[in-house]
Amino acid sequence: MIEVETISYNSEFQRIKKLSEFDLDYLEINDEVKNLVELAGMVAGTEISMLNLLDSNTQWTVSPVIEGPRQIPREDSVCNYTIQTKDGLEIQRLDLDDRFSGKNFVQGEIGLKYYLGIPLTLTSGENIGAICLADRVEKQTSNIKKKALRLIATEIVEKLEAKKKLNETVYSLSEAIRVKNQVAHDVRGPINGIAGLAEVVETEEVSTEEMKEYFKLIKDSGKGILDLTDDILDNGKDPDIFRSTYLNLQQLKEKLDKLYQLPAKSKQIGLHINFDPEKNWKFFPKRKLLSILGNLISNSIKFTPIHGKIQVALDIKNSEQGKFIQTLITDTGKGFTANEIQEFYNNKLDCSIGSAGEKGFGLGLKLVNEMLNDLNGDMQISSTQDKGAKIEVRVPI
Repeated sequence: MIEVETISYNSEFQRIKKLSEFDLDYLEINDEVKNLVELAGMVAGTEISMLNLLDSNTQWTVSPVIEGPRQIPREDSVCNYTIQTKDGLEIQRLDLDDRFSGKNFVQGEIGLKYYLGIPLTLTSGENIGAICLADRVEKQTSNIKKKALRLIATEIVEKLEAKKKLNETVYSLSEAIRVKNQVAHDVRGPINGIAGLAEVVETEEVSTEEMKEYFKLIKDSGKGILDLTDDILDNGKDPDIFRSTYLNLQQLKEKLDKLYQLPAKSKQIGLHINFDPEKNWKFFPKRKLLSILGNLISNSIKFTPIHGKIQVALDIKNSEQGKFIQTLITDTGKGFTANEIQEFYNNKLDCSIGSAGEKGFGLGLKLVNEMLNDLNGDMQISSTQDKGAKIEVRVPI
């Protein structure tokens, strides 16, 4: 029997924080890992092979045989137990295990009996998910095959960590280009003034030819610098590598719909995501946005009862500090007490139970707050207990 560790509040927060740092787009990750997941199934000789990543509320499933991610509440997941182990979890008969015998994937049409989970362990030690191997018949996997599966799990982790480094590099380059463009624009102002003044003086009557020639040199020099800044701006336009890291409001809405409409419908909750179409021309970095908004929408689904409603309004606004994305998430859930809101601002919000009995550590809001701090964003919560909550998130672009 494999020993399962007890999750502490701090270690679990550290785990989901590490997962959030990968800034994964679950709609795109399939193509990157499906071959390795399929290989794991071939090694284990099981009918089903999947990659499961577990955040604070949800298990996200990537499979070589399905299109797009699937998700289930984390408390319904067998892999929720696997990530609490060091070497993995093997169960020959799920139907004889009290923890899982009543689950749909055991009693329903799928009728799974065998499960083998290999944790995805980061170099820093946290388990962010697991390779899930399952079958409809009782099996046992040899130690040699388990060793091979752990090598595949390590390869998947290394692939994710390499992509994370690439994304960080792309964002750094994008920021460098932004600064370069800003410098170029800042230079244009005073140089335009010099060139304009020289042009005016050139047209005036001047006492000596030398003075006219002097001002002509000023004008030519100013125009030369203007030409140089134009070249800087043209060469600084974002290449193709940056395009995948940017979104507009329409694309953001579509991604959120694909990720969260299904879990909302499973609780018969109406999820409506809207945006101002007049501002759809503006593109902005998607960095951490899906994680931030996804955690908040997932929380709203968790705490909104059946037949409830969730409204998400996306907008781009201006302030003295510049443009920012504003998102208003309003639900008809249980809401927060004044004391709970204060506990959140004091970083003391504790574990909680959803409207359908879902369990959680209450870490979603804490994680969102940390990600917003990294982006110089902010979040405001207003609520009345049992009358829903309204959360406003602002992220500078």
